[in-house]
Amino acid sequence: MTFSSRHHVVIGDGASAAAFAEMAPLGPGDRLTVIGRDTANLGRGLAYGDHPEDAPWRYAYLLNSPSAAVLPAFSEELEARWSDVAERMAGRRPDWLGFGADHIAAGDYAALFAPRAIFGDYLSRLVRDGLERHRAAGVQVTLIDDEVTGLDHDGSGFTVRRANGAPLHASHVDLAPGTPAMDAFCADAGPAAFPMLYGNEAAIADRLRPDQPVICVGANAAMLDVLRFLQSVMDESAIRMIVISATGLRPEPLIWHRPRRPAVTPRITGPFDTCATLMDAVDAEIARLRRDEGATMSELRPGFKAWLTQERLSALLPDMAERRRVTHSLERRFRRGTHDSIADYTRLTKAGQITDIIARAKDVRPSPLGAQVRVTKADGDTESLDAPVVINCAGPGPRLALDPLSKSLVARGWLGLAPDEAGVTTGPGLRAGPEGMRYLAPTVTEVGDTVAPFPLFDLGGLREEVARANRLD
Repeated sequence: MTFSSRHHVVIGDGASAAAFAEMAPLGPGDRLTVIGRDTANLGRGLAYGDHPEDAPWRYAYLLNSPSAAVLPAFSEELEARWSDVAERMAGRRPDWLGFGADHIAAGDYAALFAPRAIFGDYLSRLVRDGLERHRAAGVQVTLIDDEVTGLDHDGSGFTVRRANGAPLHASHVDLAPGTPAMDAFCADAGPAAFPMLYGNEAAIADRLRPDQPVICVGANAAMLDVLRFLQSVMDESAIRMIVISATGLRPEPLIWHRPRRPAVTPRITGPFDTCATLMDAVDAEIARLRRDEGATMSELRPGFKAWLTQERLSALLPDMAERRRVTHSLERRFRRGTHDSIADYTRLTKAGQITDIIARAKDVRPSPLGAQVRVTKADGDTESLDAPVVINCAGPGPRLALDPLSKSLVARGWLGLAPDEAGVTTGPGLRAGPEGMRYLAPTVTEVGDTVAPFPLFDLGGLREEVARANRLD
């Protein structure tokens, strides 16, 4: 196949796909096609989706990082639209405005962990404006709701195969499959067991009973969203949760002090021979900063994230094989979490309303009460727990969970895996497979010869990667 002009296809409908579409290097006569399950909400994806106006949980779920840390421009947008945001959030449970009252009084909107649906509104405006710029420049823009089932290349262009339509032919393809899959718990365990919270809120709300537990299998960020959801639909005094996790570890809350203290500046010099020795130095520096400067995670996480760039990591740890081991080790030391939710979780745990169980879930099955979770504890003993509602909150953990299309690209050698198979690797400029194809997802840990010091969960990092890739295109 030959192309007289560029036909650029973006696969996905989340925030990374929106960044690819918005920033695509296109000109007059070129075509841009976006294929995803819900392109009318391009940019939101699952993470930043909206809900019905009358849903109590519409604005319950919050960003996992402060507004400015996710995207600096978003905190400016939050300030500019504050009267509208405050009106939307007034009287809602849990009391987001009350929790952030000190920040709001100081005009420090950058410190707020904003509702994800409101951040989704912002992303929708970004992509809408970007697509309008393309149209004004003479680019033909098409949005298609469908699922891509396969990709082929004949030496001159790509064939994009779809589940419900004729194949498309493209000169360039950007693939943005989104966040990793969750574990398969609760998939076939009856009507009281839910594979995830999102999209199932109404059905879950119907099964809730005051003072009876909701069991969360796993304790990733979705578990904190379950708490926010429960706070939005029932009296807090009636909430009961059982949280099953292998470690019982929770992120340290990012509680900002007023006035806010500046982020730390680490004093670590290298080079280091191994990831382990670098992590020892990081641990020692964290201990020093806590002891000498009174630093908390509020100052530690942004300070280390700003300081440890890809370039600095390369200088500190010249050995590429050792550098690849850093990403997940660092994330464990600076785990993210919404300070509102973690503070409430700690408070309700102390009140006896939330019970942590350190164990591994074996399976979930229907029971007379609703659903039953069988767990194995560290000493090998097993226990069965019953509840009216069981919700899967288990992420992929250390294993890599990929969507079927990404798996097919790995099998064909178009997409690489890190040696420990815990992350995806691409070439320079996010290149993957034949020329003209690029790939970006939070699972990407290595781009060319650079390693991401922290996982690409915050959208700012993902958008920076797209902008950097476009400069190489």
